[in-house]
Amino acid sequence: MPFIEVVDLAKEYGIKKILDGVRMSLEKGDISIIEGPSGIGKTTLLNIIAGIDTPTNGEVIIGHTKIFDLSEDKRARFRLEKIGIIFQQMNLIDDLNVMENIALPLKLAGKKWKKRVDKLLKYMKIEGLKYEMPHTLSGGEMQRCAIARALANEPEILIADEPTSNLDDDNTRNIADLILKINKELGTTIVIATHDPRIHYLGNRRFVLEGGKIYER
Repeated sequence: MPFIEVVDLAKEYGIKKILDGVRMSLEKGDISIIEGPSGIGKTTLLNIIAGIDTPTNGEVIIGHTKIFDLSEDKRARFRLEKIGIIFQQMNLIDDLNVMENIALPLKLAGKKWKKRVDKLLKYMKIEGLKYEMPHTLSGGEMQRCAIARALANEPEILIADEPTSNLDDDNTRNIADLILKINKELGTTIVIATHDPRIHYLGNRRFVLEGGKIYER
């Protein structure tokens, strides 16, 4: 049985159909790249896989859990424990420092956070930034903080929406290397939506979203 299965997923906003019968089967440990231009529906698809948004029709099954059979509260808890999300705009909280941003998911889960945050700061090589505020960070540093926050609860799945679109070539290579390291060392299943050709090589699975449907390359 696939680890993540997307079944006949459809999403409509009014009369506009964004997704139309999307089907995907992803194995545990895959790095899957979803390609397509801006505005094609990649973010919508990721948000539905993560259970942030709900489909008009269809289902997402993670492990043995049909996530839209869960109540909204249980789905939020499932996401907090199982899925780490790197948002396109990173969504760091401006009035929290780096350490506090990374600690937030742990606190929401009711877990002890200090040792875990220190470990993540070291893993991301941003130990010296723990007390810095987001507005003082470079783009690459902000992305490392966002990735650390996404990994806080040791999720089985990491979802990344355009993780390199605002980064220069050097920082893009660094983030790409970090994604490969996370996959190899932690065994995390990773789903990336991107229109950045610089990171297409990361995926052992590559999909193209077009006309509301998805095709594997």
